[in-house]
Amino acid sequence: MFSFDVSAAVWRKVLRSLPVLFGLTLAIGFQPNAWAQIVNGSIVGTVTDPTGAVIQSSMVTAVDTATGLKRTVKTDSAGRYNMASMAPGTYSVTAKATGFRPLQRSNVTVTPGATVRVDVQLQLGAATQEISVSALAVQLQTDKADTHTEITGQSVVTLPLGGNRQYQSLINLAPGTTQASFLNSNTDNPSTPLNTHVNGAAGQTNVTRIDGAESVNVWLPRYVGYAVPAQDIAAVTVTTSASDAAQGYGGASSISVVTKSGTNELHGSALLFHNDQHLNARNFFLQGDKPVTIYNDVGGTIGGPIKKNKLFYFVSFDGTTQKTAANGLYTVPTADQRAGNFSAYPDTAIYNPATGDAQGMGRGLFPANTLQPSDISPQSLTIQSYLPLPNLPGISNNYAASASPAINLWRYDAKVNWNPTDKNNIFFKYDNMYATSGSVGIFGVAGGPAPGSDPGKGVQSIQVASIGDTYVLSPTMLLTANIGYQRMNQNVLETGYGTNYSSTLGIRGIDGLDIRDSGFPNVNFSTYTSLGTPNWMPLFRTDENYTGNISVAVTKGAHQLRFGFD
Repeated sequence: MFSFDVSAAVWRKVLRSLPVLFGLTLAIGFQPNAWAQIVNGSIVGTVTDPTGAVIQSSMVTAVDTATGLKRTVKTDSAGRYNMASMAPGTYSVTAKATGFRPLQRSNVTVTPGATVRVDVQLQLGAATQEISVSALAVQLQTDKADTHTEITGQSVVTLPLGGNRQYQSLINLAPGTTQASFLNSNTDNPSTPLNTHVNGAAGQTNVTRIDGAESVNVWLPRYVGYAVPAQDIAAVTVTTSASDAAQGYGGASSISVVTKSGTNELHGSALLFHNDQHLNARNFFLQGDKPVTIYNDVGGTIGGPIKKNKLFYFVSFDGTTQKTAANGLYTVPTADQRAGNFSAYPDTAIYNPATGDAQGMGRGLFPANTLQPSDISPQSLTIQSYLPLPNLPGISNNYAASASPAINLWRYDAKVNWNPTDKNNIFFKYDNMYATSGSVGIFGVAGGPAPGSDPGKGVQSIQVASIGDTYVLSPTMLLTANIGYQRMNQNVLETGYGTNYSSTLGIRGIDGLDIRDSGFPNVNFSTYTSLGTPNWMPLFRTDENYTGNISVAVTKGAHQLRFGFD
């Protein structure tokens, strides 16, 4: 049985801090020692004397060495202390008690969703004699039941990411994951986020939050909505089992991405990466010259103080221009086939549809398997005029085509952290992505397939914004809140969008009153490569999703009760 003694003044603080309750789902968590937030982590421990006896009412202070953010708590009757919802970073932890020499442990690293145990044994002596320990030994996690993998920002920028430098490549390091891959076309998803399966579950059950705001491609939920640039990442935590209730919706995994913040020192970075076809090996099956392949990635970051120890900023930019070489083999009619002469193909009998009865019985063959010019409709002649002649021998896979689908991707990120007091920490984050992508079909305005891409041009913009607040109501009560919003706008247009082809092709009824019915129609063959564009084009969509969560944590002895809405 547990009881909680909370004063009326403290509850008034709680009520003043709850202007809105988010969502309809009540999440209640109860566990010993600590609870780490989705965005933040926790520091816990016990303070003892040289004999191992606990020291109550000792003061434990954690200071973020980069921002000066400070949190002080007092140990309870069993010598325990609990610092919940600490912003990710590197801390210096100092314990003090009357009659003992202070002890400082430096380089205490806090990561999202993790609980760090820092037990302290104080030595007898004067308060002016401080003991410093520069590092902590790696310990087995005993304060949480979850299974998670931590990916640091340093790992993201130094380990090989491949492809488009996606941090999601490193999710492969988590136990139980399959190799991350991109399964859709660049035209439809130009930021090329990666999909992975965790513990055999479907990719759409992975839930990713960026600084507390859920990010998902609503149309293709196996993908994250916004792919954070590698140089913008502070830490990524991938929880694959036994996640906290605060992590919500996570099925196969809960992925928490925390972006970098400014510090008391001015820091910046710049990057430039280039690759082209001259640096790549030649495809063995490629006909003709190597198609153009260009990959340029340019970006930079800068962060620092607006007011030391109080207000910080961090901004980043990442721009990618890419053309990817692709080639394919297709089938188009030969010159004699276009003229209706199939005499060279005796195994294929050509029947005259103008003969026989209404049921198609008794139809006669064309003499010598050859059609006369009058047997070919003007519409057929017009359509086949859009088809090129073969550039390879044979009647199958006789047309080689290459292309260089293009992606232009621009991402802007900004984050502001404000510490009005040691008890109140606020951040605001905004991400913006704008991209164009796509290619032209091998038959030009008549569409057809496009090597390495879907035919057409895609334009996509994604905006993500989030606000978070951590407020220490009392030494044993903590309030945390997050609000997040994501908006994704996208349209994908085929090459002939806006052009009506009824009169051009001589086929009535293929154009409607709506401009979305325009463009070259789909013409499908069982033998030859088809014309037209995929039937999902044109595409227009606007998808939005909202995240809101608020919770209060109350510590009593070795346990903590947390309740809230998500």
